[in-house]
Amino acid sequence: MKEQALRFGIHDGAGHRAATWKLWTKTGTGKSDVYLTCREHYGIIHVSLHESGQWHTAFSPPTFEKDVKGAIPKFKDRFIEKWNRPPEIAPGVTLALRIATPWWSMSQSVKEGRFKGVTWLPSAPELMATEIAILFTKPTTQITEWPGRSSMDTSFIGALLLANREIVWAVYRTADMPDLSSLGTGTGCFLKGKVKKT
Repeated sequence: MKEQALRFGIHDGAGHRAATWKLWTKTGTGKSDVYLTCREHYGIIHVSLHESGQWHTAFSPPTFEKDVKGAIPKFKDRFIEKWNRPPEIAPGVTLALRIATPWWSMSQSVKEGRFKGVTWLPSAPELMATEIAILFTKPTTQITEWPGRSSMDTSFIGALLLANREIVWAVYRTADMPDLSSLGTGTGCFLKGKVKKT
């Protein structure tokens, strides 16, 4: 099936990178669904931003059946999180997602992986993060520049024109590190057939 896609990642300019991402929509279907995945996860987890406004993060069906179902009790189905499309942050503009990549995340070699068509973004200075924002604009929204260029000091990654004439944008900026202190601690789990090596 044909698609429009943006591929992007963060590079420190010295041979190291963070994870890379793919943002895409299927073409020729008449639908305006948008998907996002971390390419290093090989499609086992992805975000779906459906035209209906029902959005979610989920395991792929094969991954859930093969590796997760029955092994991790809190997942009764393949959906990790569900939410509805949020209110607009400005007339005709919806902020869908933010991806925050800390300055210390440049831990992989750029020689490891497949990077055809990847747009490389600069890494943030020490103690900062690179924040990628995914935004939607309605067909009726007058566009003279990408969202947040002036108000948030964002830079442009790319844009996809959807079947319903909405545009989904990927932009980035340098931002303060997010406060993660309220997340608490989690409990580790193993997928089916996996055990802790001793």
